[in-house]
Formats: sequence, structure tokens, C-alpha cells
Amino acid sequence: MNLSKSWLEQYVPIHCDVETLCAKLTMAGIEVESVENSPRVPAGVVVAKIMERKPHPGSDHLSVCQVFDGKATIQIVCGAPNCDAGKTVPLAAIGTVFKTPEGEFKIKKSKLRGVESNGMMCSGEELGLNHDNDGLMILDDSLAAGTPLDAVFPGECRIEVEVTPNRPDWLSHWGVARDVACLLNVEAKLPELNVPATVPAPENLVMVEAPDLCPRYIGRLIRGVKVGESPEWLKERLVSVGLRPINNVVDITNFILMELGQPMHAFDADLLTESRVVARRARAGETIVTLDGSKLELTPDNLVIADAEKPMALAGVMGGEYSGVTEKTVNILLESAVFQSSNIRATSRKLGISSDSSYRYERGADFDMADYASDRAAELIMTLADGKELTAKVEVTGGRPAEKVIRCRFDRIRSLIGFDCSNEEIADIFRRLRLKVEVVTDTECRVTAPLFRLDLEREADLAEEVARIHGLDKIPLLPVSAKVADSIRNDAYIKLETMRNELIGFGLNECMHYSMVSERSALSDTRFKKSDLIVLDNPLSSELALLRPSLYGEMLGSVERNIARRNLDLRLFEIGRVFCANRELYPEEHLECCMILTGCRHPERYSAEREEICDFYDLKGLLESWLEKRRVRSFNFKPAEDGRFAPGTAAALEVNGKIIGALGQVAPALSRSWRTTMPVWAAVIDAEPLFTAKNRSEQMTALSQFPAVSRDVAFLAPRELRHGEVVEFIRRSGLKNLEAVRILDIFEDEKVLGKGVRSMAYGLVFRNPERTLKDDEVNGAVEKLRGKLSAELHVTLR
Repeated sequence: MNLSKSWLEQYVPIHCDVETLCAKLTMAGIEVESVENSPRVPAGVVVAKIMERKPHPGSDHLSVCQVFDGKATIQIVCGAPNCDAGKTVPLAAIGTVFKTPEGEFKIKKSKLRGVESNGMMCSGEELGLNHDNDGLMILDDSLAAGTPLDAVFPGECRIEVEVTPNRPDWLSHWGVARDVACLLNVEAKLPELNVPATVPAPENLVMVEAPDLCPRYIGRLIRGVKVGESPEWLKERLVSVGLRPINNVVDITNFILMELGQPMHAFDADLLTESRVVARRARAGETIVTLDGSKLELTPDNLVIADAEKPMALAGVMGGEYSGVTEKTVNILLESAVFQSSNIRATSRKLGISSDSSYRYERGADFDMADYASDRAAELIMTLADGKELTAKVEVTGGRPAEKVIRCRFDRIRSLIGFDCSNEEIADIFRRLRLKVEVVTDTECRVTAPLFRLDLEREADLAEEVARIHGLDKIPLLPVSAKVADSIRNDAYIKLETMRNELIGFGLNECMHYSMVSERSALSDTRFKKSDLIVLDNPLSSELALLRPSLYGEMLGSVERNIARRNLDLRLFEIGRVFCANRELYPEEHLECCMILTGCRHPERYSAEREEICDFYDLKGLLESWLEKRRVRSFNFKPAEDGRFAPGTAAALEVNGKIIGALGQVAPALSRSWRTTMPVWAAVIDAEPLFTAKNRSEQMTALSQFPAVSRDVAFLAPRELRHGEVVEFIRRSGLKNLEAVRILDIFEDEKVLGKGVRSMAYGLVFRNPERTLKDDEVNGAVEKLRGKLSAELHVTLR
């Protein structure tokens, strides 16, 4: 929102500099974003009167003028065609400095074709006041010669402010002027109206068929207008806030918008069928071409202003292509209305069209201002457009809305704002803000909020008003006393953050997706059926219609997008909440972790190592390292069949005897369209059991000073015998001094070993922390193990 300081001063006296004003506005909640000063008239330019004009003896396009500057009559040689005697013009005296893009230009005494010239009479463009360079700038004859021109044109100061959505009353100069008056403790006044005499309006000039969407509509006719260029003062007002002047009638409606915050529209009455307007819902399939050339298809949810046949304007948003005022317009119908804010917001968003009018209507219009704005605009049009006849206002309304009455307890206000303020000061602030204060007692009062204050609803809102007007910077600083409520270890968030940091420490990159997903994404996790999904009542779109039952679908979507952009080396994870409607399957809401690995195993290296790609054991090893870091006491992996993963590649993760997740290669049906030849490995884990999993205790032991002894054991075993079972069996065998078990080899070949048989070899490490082991005791332990393997696992020793 752009404000002009000189425009503000038309309503409220400002007896402080711009810096102070901006500081007060910002502390009152009207945040100032920037201040821009327009070029000022150079010092030394004064008002002068041309006393005499004679032709130059040596030129047919120059004139020699005698000019009175308020002190003396001086001679000026001028080339402008309009330097006639009797005119009042700007005069740059000798020594005046003009600043141009090319540098500084100083006025000096000079001779032009042999005739002395003692200054320069100026055009509006030369002074930076307008873009007219066809001749001298002609000033008002009432200005006294010698008057400094910077006093006549003091320059403009544009203040850009950020207006919060709950304060539509600040979207005008008058709205801000009310608060400035309160802050400076002065009085703000609107211009007095002098509306010309009116004649009766035609019958049925205005009809409202959708009163729920249009609670107030005021229309009136102005006949015999002359559409043309606006006067300088009006054009300057619009330019000062960044608007482009168009013609006098349109400029007046824009002026009212910026002055009062009331959107208005002027229809060419002769283009309205039956010369009337109807505020109604659009009919299904009806179309309109707006002023910006957009063709829009309407629905009954859209409010239009129509004539007897067709829509002429999209109510509260933009006029129709043939509704506007042109240079041929003679009769206009002036609209000043109040539309339902939620309908204008929905229309603007759905149709993808917005304007300064819709911006204000979306936030809420002042019901009472529509009447004053209609009179103010009518007065200006009759004056500036030479209107011949003005009809009375025709108003259709469902009645004035009730004003909000709020109970205000003085002690409650003081407790909310945090500093002492007397009852009288509180009441005075309310009155200066134009709130009605009644029934004042020693403890409370009753405050009635005017209709332009749509943000005031409860007592806390009144406390905010007192705080911002009294001064947020005056709230005293109080020491904060903190108490330890509980250990940081019991903080719910720190556990989740620790888990995230652990995975980041393993080299994974965190993903974050929306909790709302499409049906296709949700059902990519084959654990769920459509009936297991939670459907949103009012989704933003079909792509965000469900709460995600799993992280799997969206993670696969991220993998697909990365692969499409040839980012093939991925280490991703996400931890987040997932939701399920089937409580027999999962809790309604729980925490899940999903990991993705694909691409080169060592992307940062070179040569042959760049050809190594991630496989099942990379992901399994990552999970093992993570669980060991979390000191999970008991976990293992079991072969599994899972629709999310390719057949023969899936495993289930078991923690403390309970399956909490699965891992494997992404199923071909889900990855078939991806442009990669490398397998994608994924793991989906229920994260909440990891918070409560039993942890193993860790004890520090001294490093042994004695050497280790190694032995190998090899055997033929059925293919069904898993590596994990062998390691667990050896550890449970109770071999004395056994320190570690390492797999050496697993070999399968039907031609060599036979069908259903594999060769397995393990390395055993023995060590005693207090002495060097002897061969006899180590060999005895190994023989004991060989016997157990043969007897209990039914393997053939080698």
C-alpha cells in the first residue's frame, strides 16, 4: 500500500518529520517498508510574471521577454512558443543548479545570438513536475511574483506500508489518517461535501437478486458528463501512489479508492440494456470479457453486475470490456457497493483474476463508507466532468449490520499489556480511535466497535489497541525467571531430532514431504487397501486428498524426480507421521522411517570403485550400524515376501522379537518407468518401537596384551541354513576364550556340491585377557564346536 504524505495532510495535520512519522506508524502496527522522495524543485526557481514579449532581432523562433521576479524586471531570451505577456511562469535565476542524469547544469548569465539573457523560464518537464515539454509551465495567476516554487510544489514523499490482512481499514489514506490522528493526538477530518441538487432516479435503476452476496448496493445516474483529461492536482495524487491517470471519471473512482478505501465503478449508462443494473449470481455457462481482455466462464458461485440481458461486470473484481467509461461516454451509472468478502475471495482465486478492488473486498469493506463515497464521487464528477444532472441515490440493502459491543475490564487490559495505564488513558485511546465508549465505571466500560473495525471482536483485541497506541516500545523489560521442569532426555522432540541426526551422520539426506497425498501414492504401499485410507473432507486438490498411510509412495516420487534429472546416486531418508483408518492394521497415527539407497557405492571415488553399485547388504549394513549406534539389544533379519519389493530380495527386520519393518529392492511394477539400470533399495520401518527398545549396556574393557589365536571351521550344509543361525549357534556353544566369529566364504554350485547344498566357512578368534593361549586348549575348543555342528545342525564337516 502506497501513501502520499501530502495527501495524508489533507485530512490530518502532521507536525513531525517523515522519520518520526514512519517510526510511529511502524510501532503502531502499520509497518513502513520504504520511503521514496520525489525530485524537488531546485532552489532558486521562483514565480515570475512576463511583462513584455518582443521578437528576437536575430532569430525567428526566439523571443526577448521582460520578466518581473518579485524584486526587479530582468531580460530573458526564451524559445518557448507560449511566453506571452501577462502569463505567470517559473523562472530559474542565475546560479540555480539543475541535477540531470548527465550531471549538474548551472544557470549563468549569457548571450543568445547577441542578446543578453539573465536566467531561464522553465517547462514542467525541466522542473521534474510533469512530462510536458511543449512550452513553459503556466502557473496560477494568483501566485505572487518572487514566491519560491518549492513552496508551491514542495515535492512528494511516498511511504510504502505493509498492511496486515485483518486491517482493511488501513487500505486508504483516510484509514491511515485516523490512526495518525490518534498517534499524534490531533483531529482528522474528511472533506466537507457539497453535493449538487439531485433529481429523482428512474424506477428499477438498481435490483439485487442475491442479497446474501451483496448486502448493500448504491447506484445513481450522472447525465451530460464530458470525459476528458483530469486536472493536474488529481493526476498528481494518483501518480504519487503509483497509479496511471486515464480520464477524469475513471481517475475519480481510483481517487476515491485510495482516499476512502471504497471500490467504485462507473458504467456507461447508454451501454446498459434498459439502463439498469442487477446484482445477481451468474448463470451456468455464462461468460464475460473483463477490462483486461480476459474471457472468463462463470458459475452460479460468481456474483455479477448485469443489465437486463448480460453480465456487465464481475462484482467486486473487475468491470466488463464494454462497461467502462470512454471518451464517447455521456451518461454514467455510478456504483458504490458492499459485497460479501468470502465470495469475492473465492471468485478471485478460482478465476485467477485480481484487482485493487478485489484486494479490498476480500478483506472486508466498510458498510457505512459506501454512502459517503457515492456522494464524494458524485460531487467530484459533477465538478470535474461538467455533469449536467445528478439523480438521487438508489439504495438496496438488507439493513445495517449490528456493531460489536465488547466488555472491557481495565484490570484485564493492564494485565494483558504488561504495564500500568490509568482507566482514563485507556478510555481516551479508545475514543481517539473513534470507538464508542459507554457505561464507564471504576472497573470496566463498554466499547462499541464501528463497522470499519472488522478486527475488533474480544477484550484481547482492545488490549492490543491500547498497547500499540500507547507504544509497544514503552512496554517495560522484565527479567525472565526460568525453572527446570524436567530433564532434556524426556523431551519428546529431542528424541526425534536425535534419530534424524543419527541418519544424517551415516551420510543420508533428509526429505520432507506433505502429509497429504494422492490415492496413487498412498496405494503404492501394498500393505494398504483403499478402505484403509483416511480421506480429507475438504482437500485442496485430488493430489492432496488423503492422509499418507506410509512414507513409501512420496519417497519413491522423489527418487523418480531425481532420476529423471539424472541424479542417480541417492542416499535419502524421511521420518514422519503416517495415518491409517484400519486400527487392526496399524494405530491411527504413528511414526515411520523410510530409507532409499541407489547408485554408486562410492560416488566420490574414481576408477574401478566408481563401478561398484549399492546392493542389499549396503542397506542391511546401514540398518545394522544404526541399530548398534542406538544400542538395541536384540535384532535380526529374516527372509520375507513383500509386495513392495522385488521377489527374493526382501527381508523383515525383527527387534526384540517383534517385526518392525522390511527392506528390499523396489518392486519392478513401481520402478519400471524409471530411467536407470541400477537397482533401488528401500527400507520402511516403524520408528516408534526404537524409542522404547531394550538397550544393551556398554562396559569398557581393557585391551588384551596377549596375542589372538585363529582357527577355521568349514562344512557342507543345507541351503536353508542361514548365516545368522550359524553365528548364533557358535556363540551359544559356550566356547571358552572365543572372542569373535567371522564368515570367510559361502559357496554354492550344484555341479560341484550337489543340489540344495552350500559350503560355509567361518573364522574363529580366541584370546585370553590374562595369558597366552596354548594350542591344545584352542584345538580342544574347536573340536568341541565341530562335534556340536555335526550333531545339532546336521552338517558335513570338511
